Amino acid sequence: MVTTSERQKQRKELGEAGYAWDYVDGWPPKTNLYRHAPGLSATGETVFPVGSLVKGVPGSPDYVLRKARIGMFQRPPGDTCECQWCVERAVEEKQVVSNAETGSSTECEVCGIEISTSGNKGALASKMRSHMKQH
Repeated sequence: MVTTSERQKQRKELGEAGYAWDYVDGWPPKTNLYRHAPGLSATGETVFPVGSLVKGVPGSPDYVLRKARIGMFQRPPGDTCECQWCVERAVEEKQVVSNAETGSSTECEVCGIEISTSGNKGALASKMRSHMKQH
């Protein structure tokens, strides 16, 4: 059984992770979680990509809190998300875009494919953003 102090600690941590204050008192029996951090294998390969949905997991506050610590939340990842994984991805994407603005062709830092365009630097940056979303 959860004590009052444990419940208050869970409320605080879940609140910091973006959950409503009353989630601890009225949690659903089952919920769906989205990955904000990629699921990696033992060799470091991405097994579960960012944005993949995990359906029907327990909705208890202690379980949801453990999953929030490893980057799984009830909301999908996106530009407005402020979790550490989405913020890190946005910073990396900005770095790639700023690198792409230096010419009319550039190489993807992740997969090594050369991205080029006959347009201006803005067109190249747009094409690089589109390519990075495929990773």
